[in-house]
Amino acid sequence: MSGITEFIYFHLNPAIKPEDPTNEAGASLLELFQTIKHESGYKGSAWGRSIEDENVVVWVIDWKDAHPTPTPPPSTSLTPYLTPNKPLTTFFATLSPPLNLSSTSTTPSSKPPIPPSPITSPLTELFTPFFPTTLTPDETSSLHNSLISFRNELMHNLPEEQRPGSFSMGQVERPGTRTHGGSLSGEAFGMVVVVGWESLEAHLGVKGTEAFGRGIQPIRGWMLKGDGSREGEEGFGVMRHIAFREI
Repeated sequence: MSGITEFIYFHLNPAIKPEDPTNEAGASLLELFQTIKHESGYKGSAWGRSIEDENVVVWVIDWKDAHPTPTPPPSTSLTPYLTPNKPLTTFFATLSPPLNLSSTSTTPSSKPPIPPSPITSPLTELFTPFFPTTLTPDETSSLHNSLISFRNELMHNLPEEQRPGSFSMGQVERPGTRTHGGSLSGEAFGMVVVVGWESLEAHLGVKGTEAFGRGIQPIRGWMLKGDGSREGEEGFGVMRHIAFREI
């Protein structure tokens, strides 16, 4: 059975500082991150603050099974650490190439090496563009091909010193669709793009290149504007840059 990656976005209460060893609530949150390691099917995980808003934290968990069943679900354990009245977002996606969140992973010499993980880069771009469910099967296929072409543009057609360290992507599988006012059907499906960069400046510098323009233009033709989310919700239709810490 194929694995899956869980993405949990939440607003951390500003009083909780996991980076500070003297902060008891922060230490408790780090302990919570550690407990997930004992769940069946766990492969690896990482967490980090958003550069755009340091109180927005993303917790990423790699699972061996497509339908993990931790008890309780990780997201429900976060309640004591959240900023009041700020919603939490969880979604699942199967990424290609898959992430590798464990620095202790080994690969048999008879097989190709595991693709480098965006999580090991100094900075990770997380982006979840949304697209209308009214796309025809042919249009949806063209969209997926355009995303693959975009990855190839960045990974192969940029000068070597400008290329990202890695580029993974996949369709958001759970929830499969969500309401979106910009879609004629009122619903949209999401993709998740995970790209490893050396720095924010490196990412921004690439946006003005011909390769980036060629790759992103057809995708923008289908992409919905806005995120259609609840007020304060994170993760859907929003780009974030995270300096992840492996758990």
